[in-house]
Amino acid sequence: MGRNHQGKNDKRRKKYKSNPQDLTEKNRSNVLTRMVEVYEPNGEDWMGFKLAKDNKYTFHHIRERRKGGKAELENGAILTEHAHQFLNMLDYYYKDAYEDYQGIFRQINKNHGPIPDDLLEDIYGMMLDIFYYNDYNIDKFDLDYYEQYTNAKQKVMIKK
Repeated sequence: MGRNHQGKNDKRRKKYKSNPQDLTEKNRSNVLTRMVEVYEPNGEDWMGFKLAKDNKYTFHHIRERRKGGKAELENGAILTEHAHQFLNMLDYYYKDAYEDYQGIFRQINKNHGPIPDDLLEDIYGMMLDIFYYNDYNIDKFDLDYYEQYTNAKQKVMIKK
């Protein structure tokens, strides 16, 4: 009797081990691939961060996974790894800036296509507000680190 019981537990354990995380990761990857096809980001993510070998695209849940957000087109944003880290820092320390970005992401998703010029202006406006004017009073150390991964300096030059 002990053997049969243990055999069932082993099967359950194997199912559990291979199921939740692997499927979630694979699904996020598939959705991200689809998002890149639909939104055509052209080397920049939705926060103006540059795509690079050491800064690849990631899938950002607009409605967080822990709050029931799913890995689907309508709930996603295309962010590079550094932009994602920066956004998480904003979520923790600078909630207003985080919420402003979330609003832009929702607007982009409503278009279901390449980002229109007015929303690009919003993205670059946020970038200037954060990295040039520092309207959100973000710590200078954080700004200096993350600015190297953006096109913020180019946008400032255009604005002047």
